[in-house]
Parts: sequence; C-alpha cells; structure tokens
Amino acid sequence: MAVYTMRNTCKKYMNRTVQIKTIHGNYIGKIVKVDNSKVYLKVSSLHKKGKAHTSFFPFIIPLVLFDLLAIILLDSRRRIL
Repeated sequence: MAVYTMRNTCKKYMNRTVQIKTIHGNYIGKIVKVDNSKVYLKVSSLHKKGKAHTSFFPFIIPLVLFDLLAIILLDSRRRIL
C-alpha cells in the first residue's frame, strides 16, 4: 500500500482507537498525530514481545508509514446482548 494512502487512512481515524499491524508487530492505541512519514500512536497496550521505543510521555510511539501493513478500527462502543 502506498505511503499517501496509509497517511490518508491514518488521518481518517485520528483520535480513534485502532489496531495497527506493522512489519515489527501489532499495536493498539489512539492516533494522535500524522505527518509526512510517521503516525504517532498513544498506546493503550503493547501486543509485541520485547520493548518498543517511546519518544514522548505517556507512551506515544512514532510508527513509520512505510512499515504499516493494516489499520483496524476497534469498536469502542459496548454491545448489550
């Protein structure tokens, strides 16, 4: 997928809870910023073994748009059965 397509998808889901799959692992959090080459994700949990590099407090991870494989919107509404 092209970088500009991933950038537009990320902008579409700003301030929403998403799961992002990259070539390095899976991350769940809110997209807080998107620039030309990176998406900044405020992580709620890390679903990757090992450590992730965080550059801001509280745990915002810059992910390179070129490394993104998929963005999945997570439903934050509770379902009543």
